This record gives sequence, structure tokens and C-alpha cells, in this order.
Amino acid sequence: MNLSDIEYPSDTRHAVRAALVREAGASRRRAPWWRRPAALTFAGIALAGSTAAMAYVAFAPVEDKRDIRCYYRADLTSTYPAGNGFGGTVGPYLSSSVAKDGFDMSDDNGTDPLAGNQQIEDPVALCAFNWDQGLMNPGGATDDLIPPGFQGPAPRPSQDYTGKATDAQGNPAPAMPNNFGPGHYVPELTACVVDDAVAVIPGPHSVCAQLGIPTLDSGA
Repeated sequence: MNLSDIEYPSDTRHAVRAALVREAGASRRRAPWWRRPAALTFAGIALAGSTAAMAYVAFAPVEDKRDIRCYYRADLTSTYPAGNGFGGTVGPYLSSSVAKDGFDMSDDNGTDPLAGNQQIEDPVALCAFNWDQGLMNPGGATDDLIPPGFQGPAPRPSQDYTGKATDAQGNPAPAMPNNFGPGHYVPELTACVVDDAVAVIPGPHSVCAQLGIPTLDSGA
């Protein structure tokens, strides 16, 4: 949901829009995102309609942080080409987790598919690692987020699957680019909440509100 999709009195609308503009202007003068404290400045915006009351909750907690959604873009629904030489698409985010050391799945009897995962204390850092490793640009889907002149790691030799694998039509799969590894562009990232899960989305701290979703309450 975008601000333009919400119906409420025009005077309230103008006040909210002005507040967002001021917030965006202030963010440009602040320190780089990786030096800022995790606590964000949005306290909440309450919107009242003419026929019904409606409230937007700016912050929300997430109790289970064992599976983190790292979104490719500030878009909650789009899919992207997989870019792996076999065709197909990927969803709007990459699910990321960290396994517990020495965990035995038999200890859980298979009742909890996330039982072997650790609780993630810093979801933004986990997704930043994925960006740094080149995992967040399927099929060039995030090329336009990379600043002009940014120098990433040099491409490695392609993985040639000719004669070893086929696509969905049975044709030999083409060579797949292989440039995974540290040194890729890492955009500013913000932890939001989608479907009671942590969603780390590229964008400033206002991106959650722009998408109509809460910011992660990191203090909860």
C-alpha cells in the first residue's frame, strides 16, 4: 500500500506528506546508514477517515527471527528471472538463516522445520552479507540500484553446464556467470515486518512506511 492509496481528510493528507518530505530531507544529512543506531525515528502516524478510523502501526515486533526475508527490491510481490542458465523465476526475496552448530534434526522429531536455525540478532547484517556476496541480483534484477562507477569483484570463469544439464525443454543449459564472492554493492537496508516475519528491504528507514508495512521493533 502506498500513501496515495489511503483515503483520509485532505488536511491530514497534506500534513503527513509534508512530514515524510521533511523526514526524507533530514535523512540525507545524517551519517551513513551503517553508522546509525538501529533505533529508527518514526514514532507512528494515526490516520482517521470520515466514516471509519484507521491506524498505521509504525513499529511491530517479531518473536521468531530464525528465517529472514532478504528482499531484492522495495517491492513485496514481483518475481525475477533466476539467471542461472536454466530459466525460471525467483520470488521477491531470498530466505536466509544460520544453522545451529551440531544440531541433530532427530532431536526435534521433524515437528519444526526451523528447529535447526539460530535466532538472528541482526537481520540487516545477514542480508547485507548476501548482498556483499552477490546473491541479491538474480538475472540483473538489481543492476539499477548499483551506483555508476561502482567497481565490484572481477567476474570469474563461467560455470559451463554444456552436456551436463538441460533446461526445461531438454536443451543443453548455457554457461552460467559466476561472480559470487565478497565485494558486491550493498545498498542501505531497513528491517520491516511482513506476515509476522522480518523483511529486510533495500531503502532508507522510511521505506517500510512507503510500502505500508511496519518497521521492525528491534527493542522488543
